[in-house]
Amino acid sequence: MKTKLQAARKASGMSQNELMDAMADAAERLGIDLPSRSSLKTQISMFENGRRPPGDDYQVLFCEVYQATRAELGFALETAPSQLDALPMLPSPRITAPTVTPEVLDYLRSVFVQHAQAEPLVGPRFLVPAVQSQVPLIEQLCTDTSGPDRSDVLRVGARYSEFLGWLYQDTGDSQSAMLWTNRALDYAYELDDPTLSSYILQRRSNIAGEAGQAGYAQGLANAALKHASKLPSQVRAVALRARASALALLGDADESVRALDQARALADKAPDEDEGLATYVSVSYIEMEAANCALELKRPQHAVRTLEESLTRWPAQQQRDRGLCLARLATAYAQLGDLEGAVHAASQAASIAQATGSARILAELTRLQTHLSPFRKLVEVAELSRTLGTMKAP
Repeated sequence: MKTKLQAARKASGMSQNELMDAMADAAERLGIDLPSRSSLKTQISMFENGRRPPGDDYQVLFCEVYQATRAELGFALETAPSQLDALPMLPSPRITAPTVTPEVLDYLRSVFVQHAQAEPLVGPRFLVPAVQSQVPLIEQLCTDTSGPDRSDVLRVGARYSEFLGWLYQDTGDSQSAMLWTNRALDYAYELDDPTLSSYILQRRSNIAGEAGQAGYAQGLANAALKHASKLPSQVRAVALRARASALALLGDADESVRALDQARALADKAPDEDEGLATYVSVSYIEMEAANCALELKRPQHAVRTLEESLTRWPAQQQRDRGLCLARLATAYAQLGDLEGAVHAASQAASIAQATGSARILAELTRLQTHLSPFRKLVEVAELSRTLGTMKAP
């Protein structure tokens, strides 16, 4: 016998896979944990066949996905119906595939600009759900659009995918970061855009490097610089920064410094036209990356000089990166035995990490703790450790 729950899915025109996608999106919005996809599919089958009643969380998700009341989906009400359950539902039209128009593309571009402007200030915590909510529309457009509009749609898809990859990287989720960055590269390759491809390749290098895969990171950075002479200065600079970081991880100090010198010179030039890909690249940004390379190469004195000077001219709108700069400065101070400087810089960085939800700042502060452990009984160090402990997910 067909249950009301099964009838609702048939009426919506969704397959079980499409239903699982919709439930995953709703679960993310509502803060509900779902099991693995295979387990979820088994649960849905049992719910639809009437072999097991869905629990409260599943009932909430089904109501959200189908925009229906519990009573309409055949769920038994354990308590008296609420006033909301008594409200009528207007019939909804069947949703057709979206059509690309100049207005739709302008909307997606303008929303992207707002996300990009907010990201350095608020970090990934609040932006991941917002950006993720745009993805189903964009991916549908990328799937269905052909003809002269396809290039514009693919470019929007590449920018959103790369940006979502960056947000996941800043939350500490390297796998999701690489997945979405790879998706962006697929779009860039179809566009045959060397500048966009180079930028995304250096992003992949950055993810690999932060995940500890130094050789992979170097290879990706070299690929990003394959046509270096044809790249805009800011994109070339950030790709050189990726190469320098990978070389520092591999312990090649001379080549790392050489790449940083080239990146610094390019960042100091007037920006070329790069479609806004690397507008954040400044001398201060390259200096912060140079300092991180110095830390990897066990040169804390150089890192301190570089970071202190960089902080004096840090752009106000780059708040999250300022926190990362402060965290790295704290590590450099600690390596030199300057406990007061380390704790002061780390406390400022911790405040920014809490405000933005940046896992990259927290990871740097965790690295700092290994240098402060011999002094853990000091009041200032103990207080900082407690603060960092409360910031880590259980």
